[in-house]
Amino acid sequence: MKKKCIIALLSILTMATNYACQEDDLEGIIPTDPALIEKLYEHSADTLKIASQQLTLETELYRNFTPGIGPIKEKNRRLIAPIWIVNTDSTVITQELTVSNLYVIHQHQIWTSEPGTNPENSTPEYKSFFISKDGPEWETGISVDVVIKITDLTDNNEKYLIARNQMITKVQ
Repeated sequence: MKKKCIIALLSILTMATNYACQEDDLEGIIPTDPALIEKLYEHSADTLKIASQQLTLETELYRNFTPGIGPIKEKNRRLIAPIWIVNTDSTVITQELTVSNLYVIHQHQIWTSEPGTNPENSTPEYKSFFISKDGPEWETGISVDVVIKITDLTDNNEKYLIARNQMITKVQ
């Protein structure tokens, strides 16, 4: 009987350890890549010209802390990064571009993602909307730089558009 209790206890401890390790894997460590960060800063511009349009980047970075049903651990509080490419003259934005990567840089750390779109989003015609979710759990109230990689379909060149000093806000 004592032996069965010890085996059961060891099994429970093993499962708890495995679960804790999986939780750590989900949290993850945001990589540092000095070469990539340097490349992004070197090749990024605050304004890009594509198809005779001047384009800039708007962001709204946040983490959601609104109360929900269930334990706090189940609530996803990771960084959410809605972004808009904006035609500065407010005419219909060109379709001669694609966005393949979003980079959020905080000091020496960089989060890389592939932003998606939301067809139900009611974005004005002079903007293009993209969003990345499940980002790092950086503190709110900090400033980061956001870069997107755009392919200009008129000449098939990759270009980088940057929005500097973007604040991560806390939604409650």
